[in-house]
Amino acid sequence: MKVVFRIIGSEEDLADLDENEENVHFCFRPSEKNIFEVVKKCPKLKRIQLPSSYQKTISNTTKMFLKMRNTKLMVGDIWGHRTDIDRFAEIEV
Repeated sequence: MKVVFRIIGSEEDLADLDENEENVHFCFRPSEKNIFEVVKKCPKLKRIQLPSSYQKTISNTTKMFLKMRNTKLMVGDIWGHRTDIDRFAEIEV
């Protein structure tokens, strides 16, 4: 199944998030603060995707928080996507 993800390329992109976003992909290593900001701004959030090296640095507290909210933490990379052309990418889940 293919799902459309909002690409977050930097902390500056967090300000542009829409409250109806359901799926996001972080292209940078997010801090706990960044993740909580996304969760707060996007109450309908279902999935957060991170590259595997970034996912390994997410704290257990954050993982538990996302699990309690039924927000799935996924591993995956987006190669060659240019956010200056399109802020969204269709990803197989």
